[in-house]
Amino acid sequence: MASSSSCCHHAPLPLRASEASRPPLPPQREPKLCCTHKHYYWGFHCLFNFDTLFLTFSTGDAFNSGFLSTLEPRISGVSLCRRAHATCSYSLDDKLQGELDDTQGEQRKLETVGAFQKIPMVMPATDILMSAQRKSRNVPPTKGIANIAKRERNKGAKQLDALMKELSVPLRTYTENFPKRRDLHPYERSLIELTFGEGYYEQVLGRVDTLRKRITSVGKQHASVCAKSTTKREAEERLTEGRKKLEEAFQHGKHAIDDLVNVAKALRSMPVVDLHIPTLCLVGSPNVGKSSLVRILSSGKPEVCSYPFTTRGILMGHIVSNQERFQVTDTPGLLTRHDDDRNNIERLTLAVLSYLPIAVLYVHDLSEDCGTSVADQYITYKHIKDRFGDRLWLDVISKCDLLGKKEPISFHDADEDVARYRRLGPEGALQVSVQTEIGVKQLKERVHELLTSQMARIKSSKAEHETHEVGTSVVY
Repeated sequence: MASSSSCCHHAPLPLRASEASRPPLPPQREPKLCCTHKHYYWGFHCLFNFDTLFLTFSTGDAFNSGFLSTLEPRISGVSLCRRAHATCSYSLDDKLQGELDDTQGEQRKLETVGAFQKIPMVMPATDILMSAQRKSRNVPPTKGIANIAKRERNKGAKQLDALMKELSVPLRTYTENFPKRRDLHPYERSLIELTFGEGYYEQVLGRVDTLRKRITSVGKQHASVCAKSTTKREAEERLTEGRKKLEEAFQHGKHAIDDLVNVAKALRSMPVVDLHIPTLCLVGSPNVGKSSLVRILSSGKPEVCSYPFTTRGILMGHIVSNQERFQVTDTPGLLTRHDDDRNNIERLTLAVLSYLPIAVLYVHDLSEDCGTSVADQYITYKHIKDRFGDRLWLDVISKCDLLGKKEPISFHDADEDVARYRRLGPEGALQVSVQTEIGVKQLKERVHELLTSQMARIKSSKAEHETHEVGTSVVY
């Protein structure tokens, strides 16, 4: 690139020596100066920062001669742009690439689960306080201070500062390393909300951070006061007073730490779902036999009882078939009601169906031994099937050994679809009895076929995603 600029008939202006030594602009990003020297056009958006001047160049933005008159004499438009380029923070390409990386990073975060297993261990408030007291009392004064009063106030200030840090640093670690809800997979976000209630998680972390700020403020204040002591006795008194105030502040807010301990325990106990492994999700009304099927299909050992809502959370198990590993999840039963009226236990099931790439094994109990009428089971089934019908699906009629042996709760079905459902169940449904092992072998075979198909879906989705990422990077 030439050392000066020319356009039309205007003669180039020479550069100063300091300007000539600056690195040249890439040819494709050279600013173009129109024949009137009144408008500059730049190939990308860039924030320039040189001396105290901040300029923003944009494609097509006018840069009138009024500004040019304020420049040093004999500085050409190109030299101005060169000087700006030398201290430019980043180009549009860099900015867009950064935004793309951030977006892809966020997508990568949302596509993975397991953040709860990475949260730090939270020490009980009592242990934090005892450890801080012990460590701070062992802090010696700075060596070489001969004056007793100065040495004592130095020791007091350092011990108060140490106590403050020993109390506040763990709290900062917790607030910084507990995952932010916006960074979590949607499934994990829903687990937090349904487990603790809306806003409770953020509230606990906020209280912990407030306690940290309070301790830091009190500690700095009393360390400063202690450092101004004029006698040994005064320094000792201020050290004692400072310790007392710091410990009082910590004790006043320690319940926030205890709450965080409970939150951490609950989060770490939640089952981990590997999104890259096919997952079978058992769904149905309460007490239809989902947990019994999980026990015969997988390594999971959920509680099996003869009353509704035995399953109050998401339970995980694993299947190993033909040297392939799959996941099985047991979910709480769904009652016959609108989704807005469901309790948090039922909403856990909806969260799994909504946010995880699962295959559905829907369990029906046409004997009505579960306590839910066939008509209500049918209504719930139709609602879930209509909403999540895009999932791979297998219908199973459990407790088939009881069919015909136990009188149903209801006898008359005004709806013809319900009557057909009562007699035959959903089309293609497999009849199974855990007690007599009827259909168990066929069930395992069908489940393996279903999960194999789910694996193919996962691989296809992954390949499409990688192709999209490559295409996006090429565009940018």
